[in-house]
Amino acid sequence: MPLDSMTLKLDSSFKPIEMIAWQDAINLVITGKAYIVEAYEKFIRSAYRVWEMPAVIVLKRFVSFHHLKNYSCTRKNILLRDDYTCQYCDTRFDVQQLTIDHVIPRSRGGNKTWTNLIAACRACNQKKGDKLPAEIGMFPINAPHRPGRLFLKKKFLNKMGAQAEKYI
Repeated sequence: MPLDSMTLKLDSSFKPIEMIAWQDAINLVITGKAYIVEAYEKFIRSAYRVWEMPAVIVLKRFVSFHHLKNYSCTRKNILLRDDYTCQYCDTRFDVQQLTIDHVIPRSRGGNKTWTNLIAACRACNQKKGDKLPAEIGMFPINAPHRPGRLFLKKKFLNKMGAQAEKYI
């Protein structure tokens, strides 16, 4: 989606929740669940009314954040967390050239968790195989970890316009 098609949704305390399509944002505004704090220089017209296209909206209710910090442990999010960089050879790659490596291999009881998965290029992943890092002498440059609040900024930075950046 183009930058001016996405809207940053904040809770009532101005904490970022997620990026949503402008259509969903205007629906929240029209139904009285949110209000616009930043807008693009575009307008949405109906037969009877005109609205600014929302860049940032604020919900009128508070949203508990204990569940929002649990980002899904997906390939896309792991690559984003590791900045599309192989954690063994410290080389940046395109998405298609990266794999996901289990630091502790699945064959040895490794789980699909934030603390066991890293981005690895094909060559490094094949070289490591199903060995433990200590067995082959290949240790991740950055220890795998569950992402924090800054992950939200990194995740949505390429999707938001200048109006939304100051709220992250």
